[in-house]
Amino acid sequence: MKNRNLALLFFLIFATTTQGQYYNRGNYGTNKSVTVYSTKYTEHTTTFEKLIQSQNFKLLEKTANLYQTHYTFHVESSKSFYLDSILSSYGYITVSSMNKNNIDEKRKNLQGQIESQQQNIENAQFTLQQNAQDTMRSTERISNSNMQLQNNIRRFEQKIKEYERNIEELNQVKELMLVNIYIKDEISTPNGNNQNITWVNMPGVSYSYLMIENPKVGLTHEAYAGMNLKYLFTRGKSYIELGVLKPISPYSEIQLQDSALTSTKNDFFLVQFGQDFYTRHFGRGRRKYLNLYSGYTVGALIPNRYDDMPQKASLVSSLNIGLELFKSKHVLIDTKAAYFLPINNENRNTRGIMLTGAFNFVF
Repeated sequence: MKNRNLALLFFLIFATTTQGQYYNRGNYGTNKSVTVYSTKYTEHTTTFEKLIQSQNFKLLEKTANLYQTHYTFHVESSKSFYLDSILSSYGYITVSSMNKNNIDEKRKNLQGQIESQQQNIENAQFTLQQNAQDTMRSTERISNSNMQLQNNIRRFEQKIKEYERNIEELNQVKELMLVNIYIKDEISTPNGNNQNITWVNMPGVSYSYLMIENPKVGLTHEAYAGMNLKYLFTRGKSYIELGVLKPISPYSEIQLQDSALTSTKNDFFLVQFGQDFYTRHFGRGRRKYLNLYSGYTVGALIPNRYDDMPQKASLVSSLNIGLELFKSKHVLIDTKAAYFLPINNENRNTRGIMLTGAFNFVF
């Protein structure tokens, strides 16, 4: 049983890490690195591995876990644009770099080292010839000198072979590109393992207009509106919103003399947490104008009545679809429509369509 467990452990290690031949970044004609975040992480890693096999890329290394997979391989430099087009279809590319190495200069330097070692060999051989004609020193001293010179010649020859191997390697990979690809699972909230979250500090304000679907006399008005404080804390984007909705047409003092109207809710205090998600096929939120998104909010609703009778707080949620009108590094202007749904026994007469416009800025 113990041997079986050890075998299973080794299998798992080798299943997630595949090591190829030794490689030297500086010896390749081109180095390329790309990081892409995918909302279909498992599907795209499987597709990319099939691509590696079908295109005969030389896979040198692969490491994988639940949240990212890293591939190192080499391929002809001409495949660079092909890889870019494939990876851009997977998701959001956060890193893309490519640099070329001066292989000719490296070969020239190595050739200079070879010539230097050859000169050292010639100098040592000349000294050996001189020792053979030396009659002034003892035989023992000449023998020790010859032994040292022969050792030096062997060392110089080994260095020449090493430099020649390096030149041969440069010749082989001059037209090749060493590629590092990171495919990562795109998430919208931190989970302790993959912190793909861009934190921001963007306070702002929003204006909301709520149209009640089934207003009821003595319970709700037809429409409410109000200002909110909206704080964005991820570029994802996640936010907290605090605000009050008041009736568009509140009852007058004369109307409130009717006791049937005093139980009507005259404001809703809202505390909400929300998240918005960009579409995968319409820019993924990278445009400066007109970024489409969808999202949700959850939170608490605390109503008030004209007669100030105590009211219970309840949960409230909404699903929304929105459009960022303008977005820069410092300013965000967006608008959205949501279905507003208090989760209580009065939801039939308090739910409805909510329209919101918001302005946030980097603080």
